[in-house]
Amino acid sequence: MTETEIIKACIKGERRAQNALYKLYFPIMSSICLRYTKDKDEAIQKLNSGYFKILKNIAQYDSSFAFATFVRKIMVNHLIDEFRKEKQYLSKIEFKDHNDLEQAVSYNQAELDFDANDLLNLLKALPDVTQKVFNLYAIDGYKHNEIAELLNISVGTSKWHVSDARKKLKDMLDKQKKRTEIA
Repeated sequence: MTETEIIKACIKGERRAQNALYKLYFPIMSSICLRYTKDKDEAIQKLNSGYFKILKNIAQYDSSFAFATFVRKIMVNHLIDEFRKEKQYLSKIEFKDHNDLEQAVSYNQAELDFDANDLLNLLKALPDVTQKVFNLYAIDGYKHNEIAELLNISVGTSKWHVSDARKKLKDMLDKQKKRTEIA
């Protein structure tokens, strides 16, 4: 079955097509969920509930766009909704007064001598809100005003979280580099 045939069958509610669609988009959905959660179990739980939303809204899919874009948008919005429901981020937001934010840190590909799993582990080491804001900004391409609206925070807080994430990631990378130089 082609992707278009699978989508049409899913709109009709055919279980085999729903299973085929799940298998086809599992890698994309799981990578998104893993970026926004702390462990694999939570990621799978959120992936499954997000997939239900995809199936629920599949009839609204506009075929002038790639279906992967539709899946990604629903999954990210679902994860943000889940994050809002948890309301734990309010107790974990750290307010600091920064007079001058640090410049963005850029790394050469040759300097990054580790794989995607190492990078994912570094991202997971960030505080929850900082991780989510950094993912939305640096990976998913949201602007600070969009992040502020999605997470119900100020634009300044969004910028601070991105700056804080960059600083913490740089520190973690420096420590990792020192450990590899010693070994």
